[in-house]
Amino acid sequence: MNRNFGKIVLLGLTALLLTGCTFAGDSSALTAGTPGFLMGIWHGIVAPYTLIVRFFLDIKMYAVPNGGLGYDVGFLLGIIGAIPLGWLATLISIAFFLLA
Repeated sequence: MNRNFGKIVLLGLTALLLTGCTFAGDSSALTAGTPGFLMGIWHGIVAPYTLIVRFFLDIKMYAVPNGGLGYDVGFLLGIIGAIPLGWLATLISIAFFLLA
């Protein structure tokens, strides 16, 4: 029973962490300037999760205003990297649950 409870708690904390990472923000929330290349990569990585959350909440998936070409390139690189990172996370969690 304790092993199952621990797995459920870990799954819940992981879900909370992922949903906390999905907010891309709006122009009124920008205080340190417009998002550039690195923020574009991050927004691209969390874009698949943001799309799912977008069905339930009114949030922005793409930061506007942004740094222009640098943000766009980072966003595309992040989306390209999101799929392999998702598969890697899935394989790690399956291995963790099988070995635990």
